[in-house]
Amino acid sequence: MQNMEIIKSNKLIRITGLLTLLYALIISVPGYIYPEDNTIHQNMYSGNTEAKENTGIVTKTLDKKDKLSSDTIILTIDSTPVYWPEFYFWINFIKKYYMKSNKFDKITDWSVQQNGMALSDFFLSTAVGYAVKDRAIESKAEEQGIKLSEKDLAEIEKKREENIKIYGRTEYLRIITRMYVSEKVFNYLTRIDYLSNYLFKHLYGEKGEKCTNEDIAAYVKEKGYIGAKYIFLSANEPNGDALSAEKIAEKKKLAGDILARLNSSIDPLPLFDMLMNEHSDDMKSANGRLFVSAKLGKEFESACLGLEENKYSGIVKADSGYYIILRLPISPEMTPDTAGANLRYLTSYDYLFRKQVEGWAAAKTVKFEDAYYKIDIKKFPDK
Repeated sequence: MQNMEIIKSNKLIRITGLLTLLYALIISVPGYIYPEDNTIHQNMYSGNTEAKENTGIVTKTLDKKDKLSSDTIILTIDSTPVYWPEFYFWINFIKKYYMKSNKFDKITDWSVQQNGMALSDFFLSTAVGYAVKDRAIESKAEEQGIKLSEKDLAEIEKKREENIKIYGRTEYLRIITRMYVSEKVFNYLTRIDYLSNYLFKHLYGEKGEKCTNEDIAAYVKEKGYIGAKYIFLSANEPNGDALSAEKIAEKKKLAGDILARLNSSIDPLPLFDMLMNEHSDDMKSANGRLFVSAKLGKEFESACLGLEENKYSGIVKADSGYYIILRLPISPEMTPDTAGANLRYLTSYDYLFRKQVEGWAAAKTVKFEDAYYKIDIKKFPDK
């Protein structure tokens, strides 16, 4: 099976950032593994000529001699076919993500290596990975007796009808097909999102409450998290301009005074919070934060790593100003520096569930149909 390296972003990734318009449609954008909600009923338009005509967007973007259509099977995963519209959606999404990440308007150099393979092979391989993971989620959910409820279906249909009422059937389908190639693809991805949501809750609880402290400790070690808060005295004005030498000297003196007060206190931890609230130019760490050690400035990282828990540093000089850092013990309810979810949830999702899905996917048998080898990504439009 090909390399199935998956493009990663911050959180719940399937389509975030590329499908902004769908937010205006009152439709939650599907997530990568742990989703929100969306639309369903794959065969809803089986007799609707308008929907069938919209799927024509698939064939118009490729070399016509290849004649890849909505009925063309690209892969067979175990016994389940993956048709061209779905596979085309993933290739297009991956390509757009790559271009956006690299700030490209157009890909001109296809000889570039990505993850040890040619760029076009990387796009294909990653698309295979997404399709296989979706089937893995689908089959595992069935194995666990997990399926969508009547309430889910009614809620999804209600959202769909609301969108049609606002935009009209033709415009609604136009947007869906532009973003997802066809409504059938959109419906399938929605179904997978619901199933993965319920599967995650079944295994780990809604907020990851079934995750053990031992798992969290392993995740913290893997990520290199450090718990800390700090008093920060900036060397810059609020507008970003550098302070004058005189003002910088005042900041340095204030840092010395703060440190002296902490050193002379018999109970410095509560005093640290009081002085932080009174003097710090940055209150982002007021409740404690998790930092990734490899992403910290060298001065800040060196000071943090040299501290025991509940101990504070001396004055740490950095280009941005002066720090006094308090190293904190890490608790499951702390939030990593760049994420909105707490450590227990992220361990459940990122460290446990994601790896489980990858394991389920690795056990799948993938047959590459003849049509797979006809795909020439270099001919895809860049817009």
